[in-house]
Amino acid sequence: MTILVVVLAVLAVGVVAAVVVSRLPVPGVEDAVSTQSYPGLASGTVEPAEVRAARLDVAVRGYRMDQVDAMMTRLADELEARDAEIDRLRGQEQHGHL
Repeated sequence: MTILVVVLAVLAVGVVAAVVVSRLPVPGVEDAVSTQSYPGLASGTVEPAEVRAARLDVAVRGYRMDQVDAMMTRLADELEARDAEIDRLRGQEQHGHL
């Protein structure tokens, strides 16, 4: 029984030490990096090319890639159509057709 208590105490001290050390900066060691490569869309207006170029990270329990690609293509197409319509309406407005 004494051995079990000693082993548990040593394990507890080890866990506490690991937590404390993981929180402290270590000289000469770079900060941890993220494994996520997708930075997200930039703030402001979303351009169709930006949506087409976006690549999401693959996860073990992620989405089906073909579905994500289809959705992104559709979104980029909608953005292009929206931008074309806005440009067309602005052109009509400048020529006094509205």
